[in-house]
Amino acid sequence: MSLSSSLGRRSLGFAAALLVLAVAFLGLSAIAQADTLKLAGGYTQLTTAPATTKALVANRILPLPLFPSWVVPTQENGQLALRYRFYITGGQLDAATLEGEIYHSGGLRFANLKNGKSLAVRDFTIDTVNDQLTAYLPALGGRAPILNLDPNGYKVSTTPGSPYTKVGPVPATLS
Repeated sequence: MSLSSSLGRRSLGFAAALLVLAVAFLGLSAIAQADTLKLAGGYTQLTTAPATTKALVANRILPLPLFPSWVVPTQENGQLALRYRFYITGGQLDAATLEGEIYHSGGLRFANLKNGKSLAVRDFTIDTVNDQLTAYLPALGGRAPILNLDPNGYKVSTTPGSPYTKVGPVPATLS
C-alpha cells in the first residue's frame, strides 16, 4: 500500500497497517443445538504488532476502543503492543466445520491528534465461510470487509468443565 503525503491518507494507511499486522483470537461461548452452535457470549481478542503500535503512536494516531470494547497495553518480544477485546453478541457456527458468522459489539476509532479527524469501524462480523471480518463504517453508512482471515493451522481447544471454546490464533491481513 502506498501512502500519500497528505495527513488524512497517511492516517488511513497506518490504520490499515494495524489490521494487517494484527492476530485475532476467538473466545467463544456456545450452546450446542443439533449440528449448530448458537453463540451466547464470549469475546474476540485482537493484538497489534509492536511495529504497528509504534508507528501509530509516533504519528499521533490513537486506536481507541469503542464501548463496550476495551484495550490493555501488553508486550510482544519486549515491545509495546495493544490487546483489544470485542464482545460476541450472537451468531451461529456449524459444529463440525465451524462455518458461520460471529457478531460483535464495540469497535475501534482511529483518532488523529494532528488534525482532529477520526475514523470509526464497529460492529464486527467474522464470516468463517468466506474467511473475512467485516465492519460497519459510519462514514460510509454501510459494511465493508476489513480483514481476510487465514484459518490454516489454527487450533481449537476447550477446558474441561468450561462452556468456552478457544479458536486461534488466526492470522489476519487487510482486505
